[in-house]
Amino acid sequence: MTYRPLDATLLSSTTEVSGDSTHSPGLALENKPGLVSDFIRYIFDALVWTFLSGSVSVVGIVTNIINLIVFVRQGIWTESVTASLAGLAVADLCCVTTMFCNCVNFAILLVQPSGIPWDPLSVMFIASGWPRIMFTRVTCWITAYVALERCMCVVLPFKVKRLFTATRSMIVIGCIFVFVIGSYIPIFYTQRLQNVLDPATNVTKLRMVFTADKEQVEIILRYTNDIIFPTITMLTVIICTQLTIARLNASVKWRMNNANSGYVCAETDIELKTNLNNNANDSYETKRKIVSPRKTSTTVPATSTKETKVVKMITLICTIFIICNSPCVILFYSKLMEPEFDNYKRYHNIYYIIYSFDFLLETINSSINIVVYYKMSTKYKQEFRNLFGMNANNI
Repeated sequence: MTYRPLDATLLSSTTEVSGDSTHSPGLALENKPGLVSDFIRYIFDALVWTFLSGSVSVVGIVTNIINLIVFVRQGIWTESVTASLAGLAVADLCCVTTMFCNCVNFAILLVQPSGIPWDPLSVMFIASGWPRIMFTRVTCWITAYVALERCMCVVLPFKVKRLFTATRSMIVIGCIFVFVIGSYIPIFYTQRLQNVLDPATNVTKLRMVFTADKEQVEIILRYTNDIIFPTITMLTVIICTQLTIARLNASVKWRMNNANSGYVCAETDIELKTNLNNNANDSYETKRKIVSPRKTSTTVPATSTKETKVVKMITLICTIFIICNSPCVILFYSKLMEPEFDNYKRYHNIYYIIYSFDFLLETINSSINIVVYYKMSTKYKQEFRNLFGMNANNI
């Protein structure tokens, strides 16, 4: 079996320029020494790209459809966090669906059946490869927005309801989709599918073709879409998550320090003490005492139990996002620092293997949120059990 690796450089290594477009009549394998052999890389193709990523994608499609149905039943127009998580479910669903199509095309590429009227590698890039990356970026931006929203919930608890409404969140989510999709339109302009005659086999197949300005456009988009935007979203999620955790810890510490002095109302600074009275006719006596304002009461928000649970759930989602998407950012910065760490250069195979695991981690990130929702959200769990006709009393 002749091994054909998955690289965009293969499509441009045997190109012929015709008019204003650059056509790719065939694929070629360029053999250069690397730290990892082509056989090991082939095993990774079959195991990671086809089996593992395909299996996780199927799970992700099912779980995100369930998430979307549950959020719609809860009412996406009622709460900002529900609207935001519904938008995240849509982006994740698009991500895992395109990843599944990517895995199917990759399986066809590995088998290399004869007689199909399209080139699997070309279709994979245009129909599923770039769209998967695009929707992954949408997921990044929505996660950053959700992290910012929950951070404001603990920093400005009395203003967050006015700042982040369900309607505004839906508008922001829609703008994120338009913005990210718009940033990838030049990619689909310079790379497209077209019926091309292969002189080697005298067979016309649907293949990828390039415009003459492909390289110039890719240089610009490589820095914006692959480095600048992912860095902004990653830093936003990290900073907001750290602030949220710090404020929650400060709130817990403040409550523990004041637990023995009664319940403090942060808005009126009135302390209510309830003591047992020996009088049989009056079992309890409530003593009301006006206390001086505490410095901590004005700096630490008294977040409700419900809001605290939501904040902790979002914090866990953001933590999973950071773990699963950090390799992507590190990978692109590594390419900047080491030019040989790229496709068909000195470290091409090891770069490809790391990139494969990065795709798998991003797919896991888009598939695992249902576990977090079910374990940490009583409202989600109740609606989930109602959806499947389960006993909702034992929650």
